[in-house]
Amino acid sequence: MPETQWYYARDDQPMGPVSQSELRELAEAGELQPDDLLWREGMEEWTTAINLRGLFSQQSDSKAEVGSPVSVRDPDASTTPAKPAVRRSTHARLHSLLRTTQTILWTTCVLVVLAGMVMFTRAFLRAENPGEETAAGAVFATFFIAAYVLAQCGDRLSRLILAHARRRQ
Repeated sequence: MPETQWYYARDDQPMGPVSQSELRELAEAGELQPDDLLWREGMEEWTTAINLRGLFSQQSDSKAEVGSPVSVRDPDASTTPAKPAVRRSTHARLHSLLRTTQTILWTTCVLVVLAGMVMFTRAFLRAENPGEETAAGAVFATFFIAAYVLAQCGDRLSRLILAHARRRQ
């Protein structure tokens, strides 16, 4: 019986076929990541590599067979199913969305700091005594702290969402 041939995909680019042993070697070498997609004949759709039992297990024996993913159907002997189109995993889409959200948050933070600098400069130049100069500095510090808090909250929220998504897989 011929060895099962696997296709894998990273960044929506399919590669392969490779044997199960080659697939394990790719995983051990770090060239195959848990979020990369895998498919073999008989599967209805692509699945993430982490879903294959024993592929990323630290306790797995190097001679052990790579297990089947959950999304396998019994292939009909008279037909060979066509390889489905590569679809980005939910985790990859979530990661991309979070990266975009973080970019927006950091841009907002920069704009908040710039607005604080403008307000500080205007207030400082109009200040007539040291008390007003100090108040102008406090305005800038407030804007700077607000930007920092916004950035930290966005970063922590992103980490929590990613951790939650990993636990659900």
